[in-house]
Amino acid sequence: MRMRAIVAGVVMMMAPLVAHAEAAFDHTAWDGLLKRYVATDGRVAYRDLAAHDQKTLDAYLGRLASAEIGGATTKATQAFWINAYNAGIVSAVLQGYTAENILRRRSIFRSFSFVVAGTSRTLDAIEHEILRPRFKDPRTHFALVCASSSCPKLRRGAYTGTSLDAALDEEARRFVNDRTRNTIDASSPSVALSAIFEWFADDFVADAGSVRAFVARHLGDEAHRAVVRDSGTPITYLDYDWTLNAQPGQRP
Repeated sequence: MRMRAIVAGVVMMMAPLVAHAEAAFDHTAWDGLLKRYVATDGRVAYRDLAAHDQKTLDAYLGRLASAEIGGATTKATQAFWINAYNAGIVSAVLQGYTAENILRRRSIFRSFSFVVAGTSRTLDAIEHEILRPRFKDPRTHFALVCASSSCPKLRRGAYTGTSLDAALDEEARRFVNDRTRNTIDASSPSVALSAIFEWFADDFVADAGSVRAFVARHLGDEAHRAVVRDSGTPITYLDYDWTLNAQPGQRP
């Protein structure tokens, strides 16, 4: 009984610390913007956001700039950087950046920068120097949004550490099963995947053993899973549509 009491006491003492780490950064403002200005198809009402909530976005970016996340949990930290990336790219679009041609892609991903956690960072730095090497979670590729039509849909809510795994699983399933981003035909049979699976093949191989295995893991249709798993079915990759992911009439 005494040992149980001691254990219970330790758990009670640790609970506030865990809660504090998870609540180290509040993404409520970003969550509200996503719910107001992102449609169910992931497209963004950029003009409306700029007209009605630019100050809210700027305030959130200001909080990202001064954030101290050293005491946060691993999942909360991962969620922080995903949210920072997505908020940063929305801000970049509102400042006139797009990814619609090669030169513009270089500019938005490698030249545009904003301060996060006390350091000026590019979008490429957040993705390739922080998120990919530190967390080694290929599901992140379906959470980061490159402001383009072929990229994953922007989630209508902020990521949080407590629900991160469930959210990333959901986004991976949504992307893999989206026929506008991957086309799988069991009757042909044929498999044409998003270029994301070609560009970041090493990440999917490290996680699941192969691109095929990763895609099959998240497919909802058994016939499609069988086609993808069949090494005799060649995989091709679809052209990427870099046009801006704005709602109609909502280009800034």
